[in-house]
Amino acid sequence: MNTIIGELGKSQKFIDLSKQIEKEKSPISISGLTSVGMTEIISGINGYNKKSILLITYNEIQAKKILQNLQTFDKEKVVFFPKKEVVTYDYVAESKDLPYERIETLNKIKEKKNIIVVTTIEALMQKLPSKKSLFKNVLEFKVGDIYNLEDIKKSLVNMGYSRCDLIEGRGQFSVRGGIVDISADDKTGIRIELWGDEVDSIRNFSISSQRSISTLEKAKIYPANEYVLDDKIENICKKIRQKLTEGKQDEIIEEDIEQIKAGNYISKIDKYFNQFYTQKQKLLDYLQDDYILCFDEMSKINQRRENIIIENNNLIKSLIEKERVVPEAIRNISEGEFRLDKWINELEQKSNKSMIFMQTNGSYTNINQYEFNYREINVYKSEIEIFIADIKKWIKEKKQIRQVTGI
Repeated sequence: MNTIIGELGKSQKFIDLSKQIEKEKSPISISGLTSVGMTEIISGINGYNKKSILLITYNEIQAKKILQNLQTFDKEKVVFFPKKEVVTYDYVAESKDLPYERIETLNKIKEKKNIIVVTTIEALMQKLPSKKSLFKNVLEFKVGDIYNLEDIKKSLVNMGYSRCDLIEGRGQFSVRGGIVDISADDKTGIRIELWGDEVDSIRNFSISSQRSISTLEKAKIYPANEYVLDDKIENICKKIRQKLTEGKQDEIIEEDIEQIKAGNYISKIDKYFNQFYTQKQKLLDYLQDDYILCFDEMSKINQRRENIIIENNNLIKSLIEKERVVPEAIRNISEGEFRLDKWINELEQKSNKSMIFMQTNGSYTNINQYEFNYREINVYKSEIEIFIADIKKWIKEKKQIRQVTGI
């Protein structure tokens, strides 16, 4: 375990906090934290209590700052779930980085690993395809098992993979005879070699060189993106056509239906989200019961939630005035009126999830409270003499000193 986290484990106050979490005593309030102090506490809870954590903050700037600090303690365990960029116009292509970042986090949540997920209140308010729909086509390969090649290809397409002659990056697969190559990320892929219908070998390979790296006994293939289809295209188009009202938007909707039928449906999902997905969930529904929920500055989270609703309603009004189709992914946020306080009350009564409220000042009443005494010192930059003087003072005071780079 990280040396600094190890030192935290010697604190009696932290030991008591860890025991409270283990006993599922919730909610808990932790105050007196700096930005680095909060990330140390989060890392410590994850390390000592062996539980996954969802950390919710108020905007993406803060989220990325927290993410960077947490990754200093343990880069492999920390993942980010960004908000989805819902556009109000049609586009031909989009950046693939954001969708891949989102699906990779959802896949890791599905794997039930001991991870820390950092997200924002806005991402929490956005709806997703149901967990059941997203993962219904997950493939599990094991040497010696029997698979039908046509079924493999169909499942990969349904999970958002594109078939290519030779894979060059994420979200692709290729089939050559009885060999199926599936990209795991930008650099590596998984090669499944079939002998008839039997899996003869499973290997990792380099996408750039196409050479094998290592052999595997088994492999699991998760979705390439969250835009999986929950129904047949024909049925989805039928539902969308029911929206036609002989108004000025009908021509646009008809054009969208033709694009969807042609297979160019991804850019239309936000616009007709409820027709693509009859069952919808939020990120919170993807979590296992043993997750710990941490809220960074609850007052700021609530204020941001209110602002999102106001901004959303103003956008809807503007689109209606311009006689534009309002994307259902936008309507869902306002119509859902995600009330964090109501949701927290429901969690306290019905869920096993522990909840921790983290803030720099103040504390909540009627809940378990822990106050730590973190403080930040000035950045020394070129003031090396002051830095040396402070070190001498701390040594004289018999304080332990740990230098950490990257925070």
